[in-house]
Amino acid sequence: MFKFKINNRDWTIIEETQEQIKTIQNKRKANDSENIKSLDTRYYGITYCDICTIYIDQDLSQCVKKSTLIHELTHCYIDNYITHTDKTYNEEDVADIVSNSYDIIHEIADKYFEK
Repeated sequence: MFKFKINNRDWTIIEETQEQIKTIQNKRKANDSENIKSLDTRYYGITYCDICTIYIDQDLSQCVKKSTLIHELTHCYIDNYITHTDKTYNEEDVADIVSNSYDIIHEIADKYFEK
């Protein structure tokens, strides 16, 4: 378990098995109550902004795990600094999000992998 702050909110990163992640998804009914254990779905990572928690598949290679964490931290950044309203982002919007979030996200990821 790893804790960090973003925009003065406390967040946690937890590495779990694929089975545990699917169980968490099922409990939260994230897929319209479908039982995802029977599907071929694989979750590398999942971000729950309402409980400020990121789950990462513990069995990923280090390279894939880092890429996944950066992806999930981007969800975290968007929730904390932008909005969750339906919006279409154009190329300039995406470039702004990436450039504004890069240092924040990579600092957290670097600290995570120092542990």
